[in-house]
Amino acid sequence: MSETRPAVNPHFDQDRIVWSDDYSGQYDPVPYAQQFDDQWRLFLERKLGFCDHTGVETTDDYIDDRIYELTGVANFLASHRGVVTDSGKDRDIGGRLHLEPKFPLDFFQGKRCLDLGCGAGRWTRTLQALGGLVKSTDVSAHGLESTRRFNDDVEVLNLFDVLPKRPDLHGAFDVTICWGVIMCTHDPRLAFANAAATVRPGGHLYVMVYAPTYHASPFVTENRKKYHAAEMTFEEKMDFAYGLSEDPRNAINLLDMLNTFYNWTITEDTVVKWYIDHGFSEVTVLNRHEPHNCGWHVLGRKA
Repeated sequence: MSETRPAVNPHFDQDRIVWSDDYSGQYDPVPYAQQFDDQWRLFLERKLGFCDHTGVETTDDYIDDRIYELTGVANFLASHRGVVTDSGKDRDIGGRLHLEPKFPLDFFQGKRCLDLGCGAGRWTRTLQALGGLVKSTDVSAHGLESTRRFNDDVEVLNLFDVLPKRPDLHGAFDVTICWGVIMCTHDPRLAFANAAATVRPGGHLYVMVYAPTYHASPFVTENRKKYHAAEMTFEEKMDFAYGLSEDPRNAINLLDMLNTFYNWTITEDTVVKWYIDHGFSEVTVLNRHEPHNCGWHVLGRKA
């Protein structure tokens, strides 16, 4: 299938906001290499709203925040550097994760990890800091440019090529993380199957997908429809994102939400069923009790 803009958008034309596995196979891919590339480019250019943000930043203080979210251990990198940091309240733009249970501090130590859809590389750096041996893949040129700054094992990879074209990746990893990718594709069920194929028996898969909460709200759906209906220049798209954001420092969250052609929301039951169908046990929803969650964070161990 060629990656061109489909004639039908399921969200705007068919009022399909919540994914159902019955939809699998009905939609076509889009130019995925383009979808997030501008925001990673703007991150590298240090543009207001696209850096110093929890959703993208890769500097040590922000990585310490990500380590704290995963493990509950504060100031991990700072303590190794022998420095004292502040409370981090000025690093809250973009929000924080509320995960429970936490990962043990040594969970990633010495393990072969795959950051599948690495973006600018914040999770790659986090797993590296925790001792993981990380391979980072994406289709975005600027995302890979960013991640190459701190990881030599970086590769262009379309998620949907794993099953049909990359048998070398099948069962190759102790931990695969696929964070914020699956729901922005034409077939989330198939995307999950490709991610699951990379995990060895006894290994773990961690995914984050949007829940039918914020991303199913009228604010999101109506503004996405306006955004995609209009023929905008890039500058106009940026103005639209900044205009919707209550704080210009959070522009990346708005552009991220607006720019994707597919923006599925997925129920907890659907995600858990994917894990079970692909041979995972010990499936844990890590943020079931998070207040006002906009996504599901799920970890499973392959039997």
